Formats: sequence, C-alpha cells, structure tokens
Amino acid sequence: MKKIFVIILMLSFINVYAAEKEDEFRVILSPNTKNPQTKYLDINTSSKEEMLAKGISLNYVNKIIEYREITGGFSNLKEMVRISGIGDKTQEKLAKNFSKPSEFKRKELYINNADDKILKYFGFTKKEIKNIEDYRAKNSKISNNLELKKILSDTKYDKYKDIIKYEKID
Repeated sequence: MKKIFVIILMLSFINVYAAEKEDEFRVILSPNTKNPQTKYLDINTSSKEEMLAKGISLNYVNKIIEYREITGGFSNLKEMVRISGIGDKTQEKLAKNFSKPSEFKRKELYINNADDKILKYFGFTKKEIKNIEDYRAKNSKISNNLELKKILSDTKYDKYKDIIKYEKID
C-alpha cells in the first residue's frame, strides 16, 4: 500500500510540474534571425539572391544587374536614376539597402554600336544621345576622338575619352 501511495504521490508531483511547464514557452531563433541584417550590400558585387533577400523587387534587381553587366558597375548610388523605371524617389528607397559602391573598372563603350539605353547607362544626356545618333546617321559612324570631340562637350569628352572605342574587334 505504501508503494502505491508513493507512486501516486510521485505521479501527482510530475503532473503538477508538467502543468506548470505547459504555460512556459521557448522561442527558438534560427541563425538568420539572431543577427538582424543591418549590413548594407555592395551594389557592385552583391548577388541576385542577396538583393532579393534584402527585400528588393526582382524587377529592380534585374535592372541593377543589367546595368552592372553593361557599364561595369556603379561609381555612386545616384547612378541608379539612369536606369529606366528608377526615379529619384525609388533611388532614395533602394539606396537604403546599399553601401558606398566598391571600386570597379568601367567597361569600354563601343560608341558606334551603342543604342539609347547603353548611352544613357553611361551617363549621356538626351541631347548628347541625339547628337551622337544624328552624327552616326549622317556619317555612318564616329571614327576617332577628333570627331567625338565635335559632338560632346569638353567635360564629357575628357570623362569618356579613355573608355570609348570606335570599332569592336572580335
């Protein structure tokens, strides 16, 4: 009888202890929530997955990557406004996800093969793009720096003279 009494007593204590534990709960944090993502991304090196994980829409991510592939990268975050569909307000929102861009090498610009989009990506204004297109239409192509200097302002010419190429040799 004593054994039965002891067993019942032990079971009641276990039951009371278990009932108390039911009211408690534990939050289990996965590694990605333990350390909040406060780190900024480098717009010139971050992957598609990293940008998507930051909450940037697929449309903007694809456009940013396309810009990088065409120009070589961003020298500053303000360059995002050169991308169609990204205005000043959107650029400000997107810039909150990125740090100052890392150094990069600007790709060569084959001026005779470049369309409006590529010229805009490289920072040419609508007026400069029109001047380039008009010159190419009239003369079939821009052949050298002397011709280019006639089309562009001195400031623009000095900025781009080292990356502009006239013939793409395959």
